[in-house]
Amino acid sequence: MDDTLITTLTPSYDPAADKTDKFQLTFTSLKTPFRKIAMALSGGGFRAASFSTGAMSYLHQVQYGEGRNLLDNVEFISSASGGTFPGILYSAYAKKGISFGKVYKDMLSFMEGETLLEDVLRLLNDDKSWDGEEKNRNLINAFAKIYDAKLFKGEVFGVYWEKGGREIEVCFNATEFTRGLSFRWQTNGGLLRDKTFDAGKTGNAYINIDKTTQAHLETLQRIKLGDIMASSSCFPGGFEPIVYPEDFSYSVLRDGKQGGQGLSSEKLQQAMIVTNYDNEPKVLDGAIGLMDGGVDDNQGLYSAILADTRRRKSDKNNGFDLIMVTDVASYFMDPYLPPKPEIKGGWRKKNIEGLLKEAGKVIDRANKWIRIIFWLGLILLGISVALLVQHDEGPWRNIGFFLLSPAILLLLLWVAALAGKRFIPQIGRISAFLDASDRAVLASLKEQLPAAGVLSDEALGSLTKYLKQARFSVLEQMLKTRLNSTLSMVMDINLKQTRRLIFDIFFGNFYGQDVWMNRRAFNVIYELSAFNKASREKSIRKKFAGDTAAQSVLLDGCLELNAVAEEARNMGTTLWYDHKDAKDKKMMKVVACGQFTTCAKLLEYALDLEQTMKEEEALPEAQRSILLSQEERKLFDKVKGQLESDWDVFKTNPYFLYEEMDK
Repeated sequence: MDDTLITTLTPSYDPAADKTDKFQLTFTSLKTPFRKIAMALSGGGFRAASFSTGAMSYLHQVQYGEGRNLLDNVEFISSASGGTFPGILYSAYAKKGISFGKVYKDMLSFMEGETLLEDVLRLLNDDKSWDGEEKNRNLINAFAKIYDAKLFKGEVFGVYWEKGGREIEVCFNATEFTRGLSFRWQTNGGLLRDKTFDAGKTGNAYINIDKTTQAHLETLQRIKLGDIMASSSCFPGGFEPIVYPEDFSYSVLRDGKQGGQGLSSEKLQQAMIVTNYDNEPKVLDGAIGLMDGGVDDNQGLYSAILADTRRRKSDKNNGFDLIMVTDVASYFMDPYLPPKPEIKGGWRKKNIEGLLKEAGKVIDRANKWIRIIFWLGLILLGISVALLVQHDEGPWRNIGFFLLSPAILLLLLWVAALAGKRFIPQIGRISAFLDASDRAVLASLKEQLPAAGVLSDEALGSLTKYLKQARFSVLEQMLKTRLNSTLSMVMDINLKQTRRLIFDIFFGNFYGQDVWMNRRAFNVIYELSAFNKASREKSIRKKFAGDTAAQSVLLDGCLELNAVAEEARNMGTTLWYDHKDAKDKKMMKVVACGQFTTCAKLLEYALDLEQTMKEEEALPEAQRSILLSQEERKLFDKVKGQLESDWDVFKTNPYFLYEEMDK
């Protein structure tokens, strides 16, 4: 975690606290609910993209005053992995003045079916598409090219500096594999309300692009959104890292933008500043591997916290009114179950030493047969040629033709056997390695596997002897155990532990008091699922213990919603919807789940604010955590009324907004 932020979040609700600690956030009353919104969109492939698109479409549905809706009040978007798809598309379109309806249509069209994967594989095999490119020809760069062509139409990061359209601060998260920290593609276009220069580093404190130099800023602005998208969604195991600078270079921009110029890896390299472990900044002299933003912060929430902290430091009243986390992951985790050894298959009863000895015998026999085949074929060929040369006609010439075919066949078999023999020395070397002295085996292992050096010679020797004699069923079970536990640690435990640390900051469980009280909503895909039904009911009844009307509104009549949300929750994390998903209308269900879950969480949030305002009516204004003017109270009541109305409709038809948007 950032030490500065930890210091910043020292708990206190005392308005005088900032007089004693200049780093401390000052508590301020909420005065404009729903006016300044930050969205943090989580990773999770197309499931996350669909759920976040659904959440955005519902914010677009809720009116806020004259000619505005709640989506118009979103001033900051951070995202990771799958959430970056709608995060980039919406913010770039909004900056260009393109309607949300177009965003919604293009996003759903892009995710429909398996055409994305088919386009990627076709491009990967097309030599002409890679001619003259510095990019590595691999899977992640093929996806980046398709994102560029199909979704972003060649658009570049510089769109956020263009004049006109809406001002939205953005932060698209990747993870750099040099220091192991978030790498943030972030900007507010160079202009905040207080006229300060572009907030937040593009990169992080140790690795970042130099925005203070005009030439380097222009280089940043020419990076393609498709490449940024690829870096944010480049999940480990499925992709190789995307490499800065070469994988962000290109020969020309589409549609003649920027004068038709390309972007070289040399310019990208010169723009990147790297701080070494002696805290000395220098120009990048190598390469940086970037991977999925979900590795470090799968919700993008930490970036929203940092953005809010920057705003509050410049003006304590300019923090976000609402930080909404839109998330398709969860704290649920399947318990680890050790795999049982398999007993089927005769090979599982053998050990490495025995199997290689058998292989050696087979090799010896094969070598003998190879020699026999060669000499037999050669002899038959010689007899055949001799008979054909000596006899122009008659039975001997016929015998010559008869012997020619098997001779050629035997020699072809010999050639094939020779080609196969190149693999035989490898088996022979392994067999010789295992038959070698213990000292030779240990020396070879330490040379070939440096990690083996952590074991003493005695321990390594004992382990080698055991592995040579262990049955394959035991080795198979050992391998499965290590693979399953490693995947569980990487894909579940580490990610969930990072979530907990960030949530402890956000919810005030780790650092004390709650600096974001009345300013947060946790919008998660499993909220209304059948799996979470009992937990949700318990939570709602506890939160609104004295308000049975609120409990009834939020909990009654949700059976249809529970069924749809359960299907959405169980959808896998993929980068495309396959034909079966299309047939089962998975995308429609996840988008609809994003719509009605967002409605439910905003209504719960509004009812909670209303309850707090009632509880604080007797307090002096200076002590209230929510302080609304008459005008703001009218806006709040209208928003709450629409949320209640839409919630009633969703209970009757979970797809009502999806169907309206489809029209």
